[in-house]
Amino acid sequence: MEWFKSFSKFHKIYFVFFLIVNIFFFFSPLYNGGSINDVINILTIAGLFSAITGLFAAIYTARAEAAAYAWGVINTCFYIFVSLSRHMYAEVILYTIYMLPMNIYGFFAWRKSTLENKQSDSSSQTIEVRTLKKKQWIGIIIFVIVVWFLYSRFVYYLPNIIKDTLNNVIAPDKNYLIDSFTATVTICAVIVSTQRFKETWYFWLLSDSVGIVLYLHSLFGNPVFSLAALSGAMMWIQYTVNGLYGLIVWKKIDKNQHKS
Repeated sequence: MEWFKSFSKFHKIYFVFFLIVNIFFFFSPLYNGGSINDVINILTIAGLFSAITGLFAAIYTARAEAAAYAWGVINTCFYIFVSLSRHMYAEVILYTIYMLPMNIYGFFAWRKSTLENKQSDSSSQTIEVRTLKKKQWIGIIIFVIVVWFLYSRFVYYLPNIIKDTLNNVIAPDKNYLIDSFTATVTICAVIVSTQRFKETWYFWLLSDSVGIVLYLHSLFGNPVFSLAALSGAMMWIQYTVNGLYGLIVWKKIDKNQHKS
């Protein structure tokens, strides 16, 4: 349990609390009169592992350690499997073509930065944190606008593409503009993160906040209580809480690394 002892007090509480929350939702079919077979199957177990590895990935990202991307690769693989099983083809495409390769790239990029940091501080396990400049901000804003437009068109026409290529019918995404915006911000956050800019947390927090609003709207806008909607909201809250903490930690790291 050395890995747990190395966590900050905040992350110890964070990990235990959200681990319990994820296990609670894992057994949620039983609360609705389901059987144990509804709980323990390949898909639900993969979903639980996806949630737990996501916890580790989030924690190590906030700690600015390369292990974040090692957990990210595992988390992405589980998520792709779950999304494919649920016919969430837009998510499968995004995470297979983009997120998985970027997690692999991020691991080696952060590991290189960590090794370089060790040359000046042998006890350091963190990357060198950087700060975005004005020109880079302008480039990112333009990137978000262009990718959002293109990705929203893709999501809008995806049902037709799936029908023509796979002869399968999927329901159109009624919130395709919001969902494509969230995906675009996530894509941007991953790029900024692999380059070790502390501003990555602003993009993660924006993406997570939209996710919370969507699931809370689904939760309170539906006359019938939905555990699935509550589970989704808790997932985004989990990442938002870590995002706020990660922003604070990265600012401290940046300040300590660039005192001059």
